[in-house]
Amino acid sequence: MDAEGKGRRTKGERIGEIRCPHCFSRFRPSHGAERASCPECGWEWHLSWKGDLAKIRKPVWEKWDEQVSEEQRGEE
Repeated sequence: MDAEGKGRRTKGERIGEIRCPHCFSRFRPSHGAERASCPECGWEWHLSWKGDLAKIRKPVWEKWDEQVSEEQRGEE
């Protein structure tokens, strides 16, 4: 928390976390994992690592159609 108690974290505390491009929630994948799923929306992403920093590279295309069709069914 910051000095005002708003719950903000410093950049150092977020190292290893990524932000889901679909729902924008932050989560921490296992260090060195090649794939990770967002715990909020379930979308799966390919990751790359440079030291302790994770970066999302692309969606897992094998699951893309399944995820899109689930979202469309939810809208109906």
